[in-house]
Amino acid sequence: MPQTALAVPLEGLKDWLSGSAKAFQGDILDFYRDCERRAGLVATHIWRYPVYVVTDPALIEEILVRKQASFGKSSGLRVTLAAFGRGLLTSDGELWRQQRRILQPAFNKRRVQGYRQYMEAAMARLLSAWGDGGVRDIHRDMTDFCFDVLAHALFGEDMAAGRPYVVAAAEALHEFHQYFVARPVAMAGGLVAAAFRRLSVVLGHPDYMIDLSRLPTKSGRRFRKTVADLDAFAAALIARRRRASARARTDDGDDLLSLLLDARDDRGRPLDERQVRDEVVTMFFAGHETGAAALTWAFYLLAQHPHVGAAVAAAQDGSVSERVMRESLRLYPPAHRIARTVLEPCEIGGVSLKVGSEVVIPQWAVHRSERHYDDPDAFRPERWTEEMEARLPRFAYFPFGGGARTCIGNHFALHESHYVLTSVLRSYELAVLPGVDVKAQVGVTMLPRNSSLPLVVRRRADAVARPSRQSGHVSPSAGCPFHQG
Repeated sequence: MPQTALAVPLEGLKDWLSGSAKAFQGDILDFYRDCERRAGLVATHIWRYPVYVVTDPALIEEILVRKQASFGKSSGLRVTLAAFGRGLLTSDGELWRQQRRILQPAFNKRRVQGYRQYMEAAMARLLSAWGDGGVRDIHRDMTDFCFDVLAHALFGEDMAAGRPYVVAAAEALHEFHQYFVARPVAMAGGLVAAAFRRLSVVLGHPDYMIDLSRLPTKSGRRFRKTVADLDAFAAALIARRRRASARARTDDGDDLLSLLLDARDDRGRPLDERQVRDEVVTMFFAGHETGAAALTWAFYLLAQHPHVGAAVAAAQDGSVSERVMRESLRLYPPAHRIARTVLEPCEIGGVSLKVGSEVVIPQWAVHRSERHYDDPDAFRPERWTEEMEARLPRFAYFPFGGGARTCIGNHFALHESHYVLTSVLRSYELAVLPGVDVKAQVGVTMLPRNSSLPLVVRRRADAVARPSRQSGHVSPSAGCPFHQG
């Protein structure tokens, strides 16, 4: 039974004015868990701007499935339009449906099976670099691996020259997010932003958000510069592909970039340059960072539980690695929360949500709820039995969203995560580095602090020979690098 709304207790004038702003600036993950313990829908505000934190699975299903038309992409995503534009990650309505239709063939099962050759080549390079082992920054290695695979699989070529531009833009994006999205909610700037949001609602544009990247700040200038550099690289890539003959494309011309260039809208017109650019840049960002984060957190947990890593290495099928990824994504979902803006009058769980208000659905808190999981903070892959899954509410576990906007790259991610875990663990065992304090850094995605996570890797004395081809079969519950697409 869904729980009713609960107003977060506020004390004094400051709390009356700022609401939960301080919580959003501080340990936001603890705040989400506190909300989950209180009720399935918590009503609060930031500088008098209404925010609802929803953690009840039945209410989440209402928002993401049954009443999804009443909600649009969040204001937090809309302040990053300078980077993503109107790509699959940020678009809504008919534009999103058109984009999904165009891009879907690049992620069908047949194409994903064909991407295995790129995974194998990237894995050979990774293991060669590891040699006999030592201390490795596992997050950097996984980011490089995922970008390597993405470049070949979705764009049909080695894009090593573009890697620095993507890295710089991603770092600037996270810095920008922290400065303009996280920090101001607990400062006077948050009051101005909240006032602007209220004005846009009054004027009938609840989905409008000012482009904060245009403000004359150091963070904004760096963000604009790195996005401009990435745009120049993307434009050169697109122009080069347009000039290329059909023979220069991948085997059958249906990599993602070819699909974009060949696509026609509902009126039979080709996509304009800006739309192609937005999709390309969106895939640069979203197509590898969250996938790399998912693998990083999985290896971190396995380093703390070497017996589980040994079981993955010894398994003859994907059942163990499948449970490992399920459990890792439960504890460390790279997309740690979903946010939506209320676009039309809507009632959820008996509560009338105000138009223009923000709805936050934190996977982090739901996945660690004592209501759904025994010993919820413990890494226990063995908990994922058929009986347990049958008892679990549909939206008590949703690391890559749900409803119509369920991740477009689902099969790609499942295939890649299983392949990486088994390939690495058959050759190496991992251990945590003594004295290193590993913490999650919450931004656009959940990454290790400073985007770095060092682990000790040692070559297995009983290394398992890696077959040239594996079945690649896993269930659709592992992580997705194209979350919310």
